Amino acid sequence: MTTANESALAPASQSGTSAPPPSQTATSDWTQGLAPELKAMIDTKGYKSPADLAQAYAHAEKAIGADKIVVPRDGVWDATARAKLGVPEKPDGYKVARPELPQGIAYDENFEKAMLPVAHRLGLTPTQVNELVKAVSTHRLGEFQTSAQASDTGRAEAERALRSEFGAGYDAKVTVAARAVQHFGGQGLVEHLNASGLGNHPEMIKAFAKIGSMMGEDSFKGGRPGGFGLSPEEAKAESARLMASDAYKNRNHPEHELAVRKMSELFEQQYPSVA
Repeated sequence: MTTANESALAPASQSGTSAPPPSQTATSDWTQGLAPELKAMIDTKGYKSPADLAQAYAHAEKAIGADKIVVPRDGVWDATARAKLGVPEKPDGYKVARPELPQGIAYDENFEKAMLPVAHRLGLTPTQVNELVKAVSTHRLGEFQTSAQASDTGRAEAERALRSEFGAGYDAKVTVAARAVQHFGGQGLVEHLNASGLGNHPEMIKAFAKIGSMMGEDSFKGGRPGGFGLSPEEAKAESARLMASDAYKNRNHPEHELAVRKMSELFEQQYPSVA
């Protein structure tokens, strides 16, 4: 005999099926109504329920955190972002690490002065500014080395050309040219010719060598002190230097005759009453 309660349960047990758990129903139905791409994302991530999605969002928000900086749409950092990046409040707040450069190459302070306001306006970090300074200095060093190499090459070519033209008299003529430059232009002209590279130009050397030679010849032909206008003391010192030179001591030297004439002129300047 069965009771009323047993008869009420019998149909359900005889059917062989049961209602799905509430959690399974939620899992299968909660993504309905979402766009296909969102459903695909959920399937890829493996989210099984709204709770999984909410937990993932919470983790993402925490990961973004206060240390993250969102890139501005207009490309200009706001004050908060600039502070986090270490951008100083003013351009002179950058501490520039000036690179060490070889002797003879000056650091470009004008570039630094012009660059810092621009770097500050763009929001460059101190590291970026120093890397920029390093890159520019390295570029300038390369330009200097290239220019120096070209100058050395030009100097060597000029010397070969002059040695070919002057022959054995090369050293003497170059010496005469240097003295003529010093006499007419002084140290200022010497420094300018050296700095500009004109002092190594073959035509410049030939011109001053000719001028120097003509000075000696004209002074001798005139029979009296000319050109240089040395005092007796200066003439004495110059004659001592000339007597020690190879041009005066060596009869076979191409400038020997000129040196002898110059010695005679110097003698007259030392002893004007005798002349």
